[in-house]
Amino acid sequence: MKDKGFSQISMIKNQKYKKLFQTVCEATIKAPKEAFNLHDWVFTLSDKDYQTTAKGHIGAGSSIHTDGTQTSVNVESVGGNLLVQHYVAEVKEPDYIKMVSFSDLWLMKLIHVIVKVTWEMRLISVSENECKFQNTVLVEHPNLIMKIISTLGLGGFFVRRHNEEETPLFAQNLYNRTFNQEKKVGS
Repeated sequence: MKDKGFSQISMIKNQKYKKLFQTVCEATIKAPKEAFNLHDWVFTLSDKDYQTTAKGHIGAGSSIHTDGTQTSVNVESVGGNLLVQHYVAEVKEPDYIKMVSFSDLWLMKLIHVIVKVTWEMRLISVSENECKFQNTVLVEHPNLIMKIISTLGLGGFFVRRHNEEETPLFAQNLYNRTFNQEKKVGS
């Protein structure tokens, strides 16, 4: 039974994916990018913190695969569609993280499909005392019919709106957690 599951995962990962939509949002942070570590932040983001960064955020946590790979598991509702994401970091720098998830998506909470979601966060220096938090979400699927369904269902609109809501709240959470921790250490 285990082999069947692994072969299905392998088959999913080896398919050629087509872009359904992509959204990029930014928020200003009044601190230098060197003050932050995106990798540490995202993999220690509490369930409660995740829930407060967007209305559609249901739950989050971190886990470790049997091979030692760290994962970020997120559950959210976007445009009435339920997603369960299992992100694995492909790039983990203090100022840039790229994570990929082969996510379970329930369209209208009825039809189950798997989509590839690439989530990138980056800190871009603006000045000595300011940076931009950039949040990019790319959703892909191998089947052209999903492109048509996502266009008709306004998937890109709902993902963009969700990203516009979560980006400034993620930036604020990153700032608050970074500087609250420093205050505690210095006390």
